[in-house]
Amino acid sequence: MKLVWIYGPPAAGKLTVATCLKEQFGYKLFHNHLAVDIGLAIYDRFGEKDFLSFTKQVRQLALAKAKEIGVSHLVMTHMACADHDREIMEDYLAFFLSQGIQTYPVHLQPSRSALLERAISDERKASHKLSDSKKVAALLDKQPFAAIEHENGLVIDNTELTAEQVAGVIHRHVD
Repeated sequence: MKLVWIYGPPAAGKLTVATCLKEQFGYKLFHNHLAVDIGLAIYDRFGEKDFLSFTKQVRQLALAKAKEIGVSHLVMTHMACADHDREIMEDYLAFFLSQGIQTYPVHLQPSRSALLERAISDERKASHKLSDSKKVAALLDKQPFAAIEHENGLVIDNTELTAEQVAGVIHRHVD
């Protein structure tokens, strides 16, 4: 199975690009908020108790099942930073490797001004996504949202690119 793992800061366009990969190229889509929403169905708040461990287990179970049933291309999204979340990201990469999942980490890296502008979209406000530009700015100040180094890694500045263009770049990189 080929896994495109799209990661980066909030409002980078991860889910929008992942949806384009699904619609244009037939990838299966397992986005970050599917696991988060399952967690929020049984926990009172994001991050409490063993919430993060639970959502990680949900993601890993879903990915292992996808490989088991013969999914050829899957895209997964994740808000992550190589510096701040290095241990988490390395743990996921080790899991992918242990499962024989061919992984293509894609870091979306639009400009700060684009992130702050995108953060206040109506679509983000209707979900559990971070949609307050001041909170996004504070998070960006705290974390650089750096890319990880990986043999199949790709870093894309999607400030001026459409989601369809980014999906095309990713698909060509994978296949």
